[in-house]
Amino acid sequence: MNQEKIENFLKRYHLKHPLPVALTLLSVYFWATFLNRDFLKIIGAIINVAGLAMWWSAKLTLAGNWGVGFGKPGIKQLVTHGIYAKIRHPMYWGIILTLIGLVLIHPEIRFSIVSLLVIIYFFSRMRRESKYLSEKLGEEYRDYVRKTWF
Repeated sequence: MNQEKIENFLKRYHLKHPLPVALTLLSVYFWATFLNRDFLKIIGAIINVAGLAMWWSAKLTLAGNWGVGFGKPGIKQLVTHGIYAKIRHPMYWGIILTLIGLVLIHPEIRFSIVSLLVIIYFFSRMRRESKYLSEKLGEEYRDYVRKTWF
């Protein structure tokens, strides 16, 4: 494949950013390695799959309006369709659920601590982004908040 074909493939399937791909691959690795008939691990796998589904749904819904970065989001428009019609910050919730599921599948202390720190970070980020969006979009965002969960 030449470089242009690779770029088109990555763009078409929204694989340009490594986080969703890494979490999905890590999840598949944990399913194959650690999953057995243990009830807690099965619950973990269900939570993990729900998180991945939420994350991918949110990512595909945002499409070109999504950007990776730290600090204030670079919003082009408020997305209120798809999964965003019901849940605020579904990408963050998807990552949080994915990590909770992985911790239940593989309850190793170091992995649990790292996951907890990432989860705390995403809760902080949700709060900061909500404040920023409320300031930037005003009543439009506050009305959206009233209509959605989380």
